Amino acid sequence: MTNSEQRIVHLEQIIKNLLDTIARMQAAIAALQQAQRTGQQSPYSGGGGGGGVFTTPAQVITAGSSATGTVSLWLGGSPVAIATGATIWNKMGQSTASSGIIVLGQNPDGSFLVISQSC
Repeated sequence: MTNSEQRIVHLEQIIKNLLDTIARMQAAIAALQQAQRTGQQSPYSGGGGGGGVFTTPAQVITAGSSATGTVSLWLGGSPVAIATGATIWNKMGQSTASSGIIVLGQNPDGSFLVISQSC
């Protein structure tokens, strides 16, 4: 396989990963819209009322695997630690980086899922 062909295959994989991410985001948005229409609690709220933004400090989590860490919920512009030793799943197509805050969503089982990472 030539270098150009390898680049094309690599770009195709990146596009596939982006399309998968978009599909997951669309499903999450649809679930939130349905919950709002029916007056239900958001499936991403992490329990008893209103949602929030969950984060964890930067760490390398290999694509398709999990790690443990401290998770914070942002309240009034400040992070408040809500869980230590929490399970954090990375189902993205690439590993997280060792720098930049990791943004999370909460799963129904109480674990967390990587949504994005700041630069």
